[in-house]
Amino acid sequence: METTIFGKKDIILKKATLLFTKYGTQSLSMDDIANECGVSKRTVYKYFQNKADLINQIIGIKITRFQENLEDITMKSKNAVVELHWFFMYYKEVISSYSPTFLRDLKRSELIFYVKYSNINNEIILPFFLKNIERGQLEGLYKQDLDQEEMSQSVLNMLSYIFSENSLAHIENTYGTLDFFGKLLMHRLVTVEGLDELNAQNS
Repeated sequence: METTIFGKKDIILKKATLLFTKYGTQSLSMDDIANECGVSKRTVYKYFQNKADLINQIIGIKITRFQENLEDITMKSKNAVVELHWFFMYYKEVISSYSPTFLRDLKRSELIFYVKYSNINNEIILPFFLKNIERGQLEGLYKQDLDQEEMSQSVLNMLSYIFSENSLAHIENTYGTLDFFGKLLMHRLVTVEGLDELNAQNS
């Protein structure tokens, strides 16, 4: 019985995530969610108090999954260059799953959730990047005289630009911008030894 209960909630969360990230939050009602999931509205309200509660849980899951995936990248990468290269590949995958409508709706009507999601940059990505710099320096693959504060701010500014309504509206151009920024950043970071590893990743 418990498996069935948690299975239904999981189905609702997965389907609602796909719908919200594609069509935004404002154009969809709990009736729409129930119909798309093939369940009654009463079933949806059994697990979620209202649409805001559903959105909050979805964002919480996505933030947790994002952090877990970064931890997995760190664990599986053989060095800092590979780790950062994989990060940019993963981030491209992340932004491809969002529509500009979703970000617009969060910013205009669900501001508390937009702020919560935007905090990923400072609370997850920034610590990841700083640890990556330390790792690269210890491995001899990154330069020792890096201005971490300046570089960290550059990363945050760029990712804030990338993860925006306007950028997601022109996703192909955004992919190119992200690729260019990633390559530029990594060339600023690496030593001669690190450059060899970087070239191996790009080959």
